Amino acid sequence: MQQQISIQSQQSNKGFNWADYFSFRKMITLQVIQVVYAIVAVIITLGGLIALFSGSNGLSAIVPGGGFTVFLFIIFGNLLWRIWCELTIVFFRINSTLNNIDANTKPERRD
Repeated sequence: MQQQISIQSQQSNKGFNWADYFSFRKMITLQVIQVVYAIVAVIITLGGLIALFSGSNGLSAIVPGGGFTVFLFIIFGNLLWRIWCELTIVFFRINSTLNNIDANTKPERRD
């Protein structure tokens, strides 16, 4: 347990390394996904609200079911977007966990 903590603290003290970045050992997509999720969730919600309150000229007049369908779009659009982002994040967390396992199971060199 103590060895695992020391390995994790050594990894966290490294900071940003350009070699890891260009060799794709450092994944930045996790942070990007979190930012993009928030932006797209706001766009989905605002788009639905604009369509809902735009009156008879808007999307709610064209779509079957009108405002109720747009309301469902807001709810299920955000829900499906959240699920998609979570699944993508799970893949990157699996990668991170496998890297930690790899780092913790390498045999120590005895000189």
